[in-house]
Amino acid sequence: MKAPPGLHLKIAEWMFENGEAVSAYDISENFGITIKQSRAFMTVLEKDGAIKTQRGANVPTSTAYGYEIRTLKVTAIDREKLASRKKNPSYTNYKHHPVESISDLSHAEKWELIIRNARRRKR
Repeated sequence: MKAPPGLHLKIAEWMFENGEAVSAYDISENFGITIKQSRAFMTVLEKDGAIKTQRGANVPTSTAYGYEIRTLKVTAIDREKLASRKKNPSYTNYKHHPVESISDLSHAEKWELIIRNARRRKR
C-alpha cells in the first residue's frame, strides 16, 4: 500500500495540533498506514528542515524482549519553506540531472564511466 504524496505534512500538522509526543502506533492508527510506514514518516519528519521536532521519552512496551517505542513531538512548522517548495518543485524533477544514454559509448568509455562513478565501500 503506497502512501499518498504529502502525507508527512498532514501527519506533521496533526502532531503539531495534538501538542504531545506521539508514537508510530498513534500515527498508524490515525492515518490508516502500517507501523513500518509510520516509522519511516517519523524519520522523514525528523530530517525535514521545515519541520522542527523534538524526541520524546522512549515508552517501554509490555513485551518480554525489552523494546521501547520512540515518540516524537512537532514543535514548529515553517510554512514559508513549505510554500516555497510547492511553488518551486525543482528539487523533485530531473531537469538538472538528465539521464544520459550510454549506447553510443565504446566499451572502454563505459568502463571508465562506471569506475568514475563507483564509490568505495567503507569497512
